[in-house]
Amino acid sequence: MNDIARKTAQILLDTGCILLRPERPFIFSSGWASPVYLDIPRALSFPLARAALLDGAEARILQEVGYAGCDAIAATEQGGIALAAMLAERLHLPFVTVRRRAQGFGPDAHVEGALKPGSRALLVSDVTTDGRSKARYARSLRQAGAEVSHVFVLFKYGIFDRVVTEVTDIGARLFALATWEDVLPEAEARGALPAAALAELRTYLSDPFGWSAAHGGLAAPDPAWKE
Repeated sequence: MNDIARKTAQILLDTGCILLRPERPFIFSSGWASPVYLDIPRALSFPLARAALLDGAEARILQEVGYAGCDAIAATEQGGIALAAMLAERLHLPFVTVRRRAQGFGPDAHVEGALKPGSRALLVSDVTTDGRSKARYARSLRQAGAEVSHVFVLFKYGIFDRVVTEVTDIGARLFALATWEDVLPEAEARGALPAAALAELRTYLSDPFGWSAAHGGLAAPDPAWKE
């Protein structure tokens, strides 16, 4: 899978999806401050990049989940709809969307579409930072009667392991095409990002909690998110 990770890193760099702005930090919806933002939907605007990402995603899903390992593709409302819909078409599977807020009544109030009780749903999104939203989406799917044992994203930050534990908090294995460990070597080899900004990115990745606290964001994981 190293080739897929490297190609994913190249695509994100080539299509301008990696926005580095240490001097004006991004504040994520989760509350973390970051010098970098990933605009992954931008990559889907480029036909060759989109095809390559979908090829990689299909291969990765079949490797992790298997050819008969899921019954439906479920998109996160935030960042997952386009990607999940295209993957559902490729894999010939039903497609549903999981909403952040209930749109109706009953156990399936968060789910838009037809989801059979007991379906093994693969939750799909574009990126995950600390994993909290993925845990909530997975809970909503389970409340609607689905089984969720896998979550797929194109990119995983991989630096917030103190916030969410996959099995304990998400209840599923989270896998991705690439992480920062794949992007940084490619960026350095190509000289694709400014050296000073790249150095600041390394500082952030080594201590995301400290960096966030020093730049107006959260200072530590909030245990209340599980409530």
